[in-house]
Amino acid sequence: MSEMKMALAFKPIIECQKKNVIIPAGRDAGKTKGSVNLCALISMMNPDTDGLIARASYGSIGDTLYAETQEVIESTSSLNGLFRFYKSPLRMERNDGSGTIYFSGIGGANFSRTKGFKPTHPLSFVLIDETQELREERSLDEAMASYRRRMAPNAKTFYLGNPPPQEAHWFNKWVARKSHDPDFAVFKLSWEDVVPFLSDYDIREILKMKRDDPEYYRWFYMGDAVGGYGSVYPMLRKERQCITMLELEAIMAKMRIVACVIGGDGAVTHDCTAFSAGLIFENGQCVILTPFVHDPKVNGIMGYHVLVRDYVSKWFWDIVKTFRLGAPQGKDPSPLFREVPCFMTIDQAAPDLVSECRFFLSDRIDVNPTKKGTIMEMASAVQSALSNRMLFFLEEGKRFDYERGVDVAETNRAFDQLSLLTWNEKQTGYDEKVENDVADSATYLTRLWYSNPENDAFFRSLSQFKNPDLSIEAILGREK
Repeated sequence: MSEMKMALAFKPIIECQKKNVIIPAGRDAGKTKGSVNLCALISMMNPDTDGLIARASYGSIGDTLYAETQEVIESTSSLNGLFRFYKSPLRMERNDGSGTIYFSGIGGANFSRTKGFKPTHPLSFVLIDETQELREERSLDEAMASYRRRMAPNAKTFYLGNPPPQEAHWFNKWVARKSHDPDFAVFKLSWEDVVPFLSDYDIREILKMKRDDPEYYRWFYMGDAVGGYGSVYPMLRKERQCITMLELEAIMAKMRIVACVIGGDGAVTHDCTAFSAGLIFENGQCVILTPFVHDPKVNGIMGYHVLVRDYVSKWFWDIVKTFRLGAPQGKDPSPLFREVPCFMTIDQAAPDLVSECRFFLSDRIDVNPTKKGTIMEMASAVQSALSNRMLFFLEEGKRFDYERGVDVAETNRAFDQLSLLTWNEKQTGYDEKVENDVADSATYLTRLWYSNPENDAFFRSLSQFKNPDLSIEAILGREK
């Protein structure tokens, strides 16, 4: 008879009957150790089945997951001696041939490891560690599509992850969505659940962090999404900068729209072509609308001529109609009719996109290539606008896909990508692992408008004759 010590917090996880278990947790919460223990039990109780333990990077498994699993097996008398351990490739085989625990990386660009994965027996468990390290939810979907074909009828899947500080990170949004899925169970853990297993030194250091830096403590040890450590725009908060359509209508009833500014970012085959539009109000504040996104991975590769003629143009004229920016397309305004001026700036690296937008939209929009500066200079312009409470984002909860003609459930991708942007290790540019096509389009429009000293001077002089409390925050009753 052998004992396997586990935290009491794992009791409901062990008793859970659902096949999919998500365990988001802060650091030192014991999620990996406890889950490996549980998977070892599943392996022992289900002969003639295999198991799989995976994470984004295969190269880091040997010193982490593999070593921890080996320690669990060797320290449990009923398991010790049942397995042979192999390093190339990483696996643990039962001596009687009745099962193998495989280790795999799933973060590759072409998912070749998961597509070629063929266990000897059906899988009784799959454990995905550090799920948040995957670049996007699609990486997880691709891997699980391969693994599900190999799973036994009663197999269980465990998803472990440390929630990133940014609320907009795909992992945090995925966990929130799955918490309402009847096929999933979510168990949030923290260091407080495993206090008996922590040393006095660990506990002392954690409590010092709680006292000295409570916000960092909430993220690092409690697993709460509290902000953007290492982010380019840590000042972004959904509750501050995001507004609903009803709130935007209330703002439009109080303040005039004086301009519409559009930023565009072109792509060819892999990244998205994106346009973000911002409504500039009479006090100088801006609301960035739901962007236009052409994703070649979803809708296929398309030339700029057709894209602008058939879809970008439709997106723009829908904005004109919805927000009453001028006469409808093809209608001549009366002499008394006032059109809101529109400006478009497009990444100069996409000259063909600039040409097509000029061809189809120049009768209504002043279209020019953006004069790009350094990433640091462009980020500084957005940081300044955010810090001065100039930027807000429309949050409709959906985006109309003009190419397929359907609504897509989605938050404002410009806000999401700006929230997720982090600096690279040298602090000279963005981390390349984070998508930034829509963020770039929002950056271009922000820089075009708020880096222009004439605009700044105009609104400063205008504010002398306006109610100083006339602002988006005042209208919505939000604190500045």
